[in-house]
Amino acid sequence: MSIGAPPEELALFGTLKVLVVDDSAEMRRLLLALLAAMNIGEVVCAQSGEAGLKLFAAERPDLIITDGAMQPMDGYEMTRRIRADMANADVPILMISGHIGHRHVVQARNDGITDYLAKPVTPALLYERVRAAVSRPIHIVETQDYRGLSPARRLTPHMARE
Repeated sequence: MSIGAPPEELALFGTLKVLVVDDSAEMRRLLLALLAAMNIGEVVCAQSGEAGLKLFAAERPDLIITDGAMQPMDGYEMTRRIRADMANADVPILMISGHIGHRHVVQARNDGITDYLAKPVTPALLYERVRAAVSRPIHIVETQDYRGLSPARRLTPHMARE
C-alpha cells in the first residue's frame, strides 16, 4: 500500500515519531500498516493508557494516536494527564473512536484531543488528519486561571467519505 503524497510531505513524515495507543492488537496492526504507507519515520505502540503515558515520557513523540475506550485507563484520561504538564500542551493527539456522540466529542475536546476520527478509519482520512495535525501549530490559551487548548474550540468527528 502506498499513499500518493507529495515528496515534501513524505520527507516531513519521515522525520516524525508517532505513538499509537490502542488496546486492540488488530487496530494497532492496521495503524502501523497505514503509518508505514505514509512513510512515518518511527512508530511506537502501547496497549493501554498507562503504557502510553510511560512511552510518551520515554519517547517524546511528535504525534499521538489513541483509542478512547480502553481499560483500565482510557484515552481521555491519558490525554488529560499528558495535557496537565504544560510542557506537553502542543503535542497533537488524534483520537480514533467508534463513539461519535455529542457527549464523547465534548469530553474529547475538553480533555485536549486535537482531532477526532470516527471508526472505521480509512487510509485517506488518516493521512488527511495526520497531515493537518503536524502542519498546524496548536493554539494555547493562557489566562490567570487556565493554560491549555481553547475550551471553546469546535471539535467535530471526521468520518470516512464513501
